[in-house]
Amino acid sequence: MKILFAHCRYQQTGGEDRAVDAEMAALRHAGHEVSILERDNETIATFHDKMTVAWSLPGTEALRAALREEIAAQAPDIIHAHNLFPLITPALYEAARDLGVPVVQTLHNYRNICASALLMRDGRICEDCIGGSPYQAVWHRCYRDSVAGSFALARMIDSHRKRGTWSRSVDRFIALSDFSKSRFVAAGFPADRILVKPNSPGALFAAEPKPAERSGALYVGRLSPEKGIAALLRLWQPDWPPLRVIGEGPDAPALEAAVRDGRAIALGSLAPADIAAEMQRAAVCIIPSRCYENFPMVLAEAFASGLPVLASDIGALGELVEEDRTGARFDPFDPESMTGTITAAFSDPDRLSRWGAAARNHYEQHLTSTQTMAQQIALYDGLTRGRVSA
Repeated sequence: MKILFAHCRYQQTGGEDRAVDAEMAALRHAGHEVSILERDNETIATFHDKMTVAWSLPGTEALRAALREEIAAQAPDIIHAHNLFPLITPALYEAARDLGVPVVQTLHNYRNICASALLMRDGRICEDCIGGSPYQAVWHRCYRDSVAGSFALARMIDSHRKRGTWSRSVDRFIALSDFSKSRFVAAGFPADRILVKPNSPGALFAAEPKPAERSGALYVGRLSPEKGIAALLRLWQPDWPPLRVIGEGPDAPALEAAVRDGRAIALGSLAPADIAAEMQRAAVCIIPSRCYENFPMVLAEAFASGLPVLASDIGALGELVEEDRTGARFDPFDPESMTGTITAAFSDPDRLSRWGAAARNHYEQHLTSTQTMAQQIALYDGLTRGRVSA
């Protein structure tokens, strides 16, 4: 099968980029021909670039025509869209329809229903735009504290609601968790067109973990407010093992302060192989997100590495981390809840080992690329052979 991925790479490589790379590699390994229609958000450099991109967010006829040419040159059997923001846009769907090519869209974040893409405002969960006007985002400056940027995103969301894009122009969606699916359905997406399929880690994480002495805690992710890293660092105790932190972002000063007093170790942005090595050494992974995660790639990678997870008890994380089996959950807005959970985890290394074994077992039962690709290929087959109605 000829599969064309469509993806805008982020200015800072993150979980979505790793998920796209892992899926392409798994499909190629299964014998499929995979190409990519790709844009890099690093190309948005000048003020003029930003204004042009903002106005084009709903999609333009010129962009539709250009995408149609790129798709026709590849002649795919199916298109699998990932991040289309901001350089590809939903114009891709119309270009694909022009050529009669079915489209699958993975819903990695909430960009199509929320200007911030996080369902979060002022540091707290916010679902106001799910059932209301997306232009509320302008008043609250939800996109990077910018009126203009928030208006551009709200205009995009409103435009596609009114056009019926989600019911008319996308053949099937992939949500990464049941929780994620529930938010899109609440926002008007067609429930019968959404398949729930989790992320699977790349091949680097697939090998059976080697028996080793594990120690300490690991954080992998963007250093930003919605990820909760600053709050985690503020409460990190001097008598705990230093928190090893992989990632970069605007909350770097909080990490630098913790590094100075010996409570954390900054590892910067690492390649997947180095992340895999860190996961083999750690005793526990911590995901303190304050936003609704869908299925963070770091969770799949941790489970594959036999690494238990301490995570926020909100959104999909509350669904994916099984209490006292693959890890433990805490309230990310309650320092006492977080501190108590982390203290209890460090106090019982044997329990951490049991949780790690259960996490690896969960990966083997549900998250291997063989299992997730079987779901994905069955979906492709149904669409390309006409067994799944559009």
